[in-house]
Amino acid sequence: MPDLFALLPPLRRVDHPLLSGRTITVIGVSAVLRDEERFYFEVNRPRHWAQRADGTVSIGVGGIGGGIEAGESLLACLRREVQEELGARFRLELPARTALVADWEVAGWLELLPDARHPLPYIVTLLPPRLGGPGTPDALALVTFLGRPQGRPRRQDLFGLLTVARPALADFLARDEWPLAEALAHPALTFDLAGELPAGCVLRPVLTARALRLLTHGQALPEEL
Repeated sequence: MPDLFALLPPLRRVDHPLLSGRTITVIGVSAVLRDEERFYFEVNRPRHWAQRADGTVSIGVGGIGGGIEAGESLLACLRREVQEELGARFRLELPARTALVADWEVAGWLELLPDARHPLPYIVTLLPPRLGGPGTPDALALVTFLGRPQGRPRRQDLFGLLTVARPALADFLARDEWPLAEALAHPALTFDLAGELPAGCVLRPVLTARALRLLTHGQALPEEL
């Protein structure tokens, strides 16, 4: 898997204890995609659903994106994933600064120098390594960009697409989870699904959506949104 600092050289110049002198492997790239009317999120596939001790099925809602193939840049990977999943292109938008998320807290805001070859991400989320042993990196990373889709995205290679009306985003992300019945009845939430969701399940923000929730929790939407 690719090295974070090789894919994003501007991070090498950042003096931060979670970055300096550490080995960090990128596990994927994602986007916070939105147009003038709505935000776009993926509803995870059944193989990623979790069942709790009480039998409730928990289904993740995350950003559009995926894993990086050999030789791909971050942006090339994201463009491919958005095309595969939504059948659309997007216009990259650069944030004024980059949020660093670790242990599901905002660990800082990075003021990165512009680099024409390496567009600045909106969020870098650090996750614990999955396995131990020799060669294990200090952390894993999910890199998230801001973007606006070109045209109207449609569900393609996704199990489910959830759109959230822009005025309702903060309220949607304010909750740890949504019971399915409430989510389906909410006028600002629209689902396009390849199959049925189990009765009584809950939807919860994961990865990109969870990181975005940290940036909006208890406050107005960030200026970029």
